[in-house]
Amino acid sequence: MPGMDETSLHRLLDSALAGRPTVGPVVRNALRAGIKLRRRRAAGAASTVIVTACAAIIPATIGILGHTPGPAAEHRSAGLAGAPKFFAGVAVKPLGQDRLDTVVNIYRSATGRVVASIRPPKPYRDFTAVSRLGGDRTFVAAVITAFSQTACTSHLFRFSINGQGHPSGLTPLSVPQVTTGQVAELVSSADGKALAFTVSGCATGQAVGMINLATRHTTTWIVPHHGHLPVIFGSLSLTEDGSRLGFVVGSPVNPAGLTNAYVLPTDSPSGPLMRHATKVLHVPTGVFRVVLSNNGSRAYVETQSASRKGAVVLSEYSTTTGQRVRLLGQLSPGGRFFTVFSVTVDAAGRHLLAYSDAHRLKAVNLTTGRQASITAAQIPYLDGAYNTAAW
Repeated sequence: MPGMDETSLHRLLDSALAGRPTVGPVVRNALRAGIKLRRRRAAGAASTVIVTACAAIIPATIGILGHTPGPAAEHRSAGLAGAPKFFAGVAVKPLGQDRLDTVVNIYRSATGRVVASIRPPKPYRDFTAVSRLGGDRTFVAAVITAFSQTACTSHLFRFSINGQGHPSGLTPLSVPQVTTGQVAELVSSADGKALAFTVSGCATGQAVGMINLATRHTTTWIVPHHGHLPVIFGSLSLTEDGSRLGFVVGSPVNPAGLTNAYVLPTDSPSGPLMRHATKVLHVPTGVFRVVLSNNGSRAYVETQSASRKGAVVLSEYSTTTGQRVRLLGQLSPGGRFFTVFSVTVDAAGRHLLAYSDAHRLKAVNLTTGRQASITAAQIPYLDGAYNTAAW
């Protein structure tokens, strides 16, 4: 696929959405992202985010909580003072020729070293997303039976880590099952009382949902589409109290075009996603990722700089005025090899982790703007999904 032109990418996406061949929702997201970037960048730019569809055909693997044998050597990095010591990430782990496994890795933040891995509990096969659940030591992960267009139920499991990053207590989260599709993205509010997720492929088509953990009530918002082509959407985040949901979405008129940042009050009734949403900023070059601050007054936004030869930059914006408050730093130099970074913020809302599919991670202090570069021992990445790590 790296050598495909835009027409070929569209045909492949059309085939995937029509059920020929069978692919999972994460692969479809990757294809849409590839078309989008192909329009912006020169030939070869989108090859950094396009993945082969065979990665979605994953064999059955049964595993348990455990430590990673023979971990990679420590990388020299001071990390960021005051940031969480560990983060969790979903990663594809090769098991041999044509065999893959998806696991949740626990990484040491200062070094990127994998200190432990969690495999799906029986009878499930694959993890698809992970999020912190309140503080820095508790997480929730989505698990499915297998990547398939016909698999319409996702299950949520909770686990904790200790002071050394070792996980324990992998147990079902006491909430209704997600029966509208495969969860491809999962985030929580900092108070641990709400979970938001994206799903696609089943009864409701593509949708965004939120679960109130106290009431166990699920609200579902349907993502707009253009004919049989869904728009690009994702990059979810919640304010500290779960009252507002941030996300990016494209235009139904041009599904493969630019995306912009929106905020939705989470007390909005189920229905169309955009009915009660408000655009909080518009960037001429488009918004790749957005994360709301805990109080919702600010948004940390990943965009492409028009004045820096296509560099990918991280900036802070006001959600009230839509204006940029400050430039936090450059994540990628742009140029021929174009890389979009996924982002996740810690529960305190003070540190951001940006990561790509090329072992590169950057930790950012959102107060001072200080950055620390990290090399991950194993990539927290899954078929171009918007977010596969939680700090």
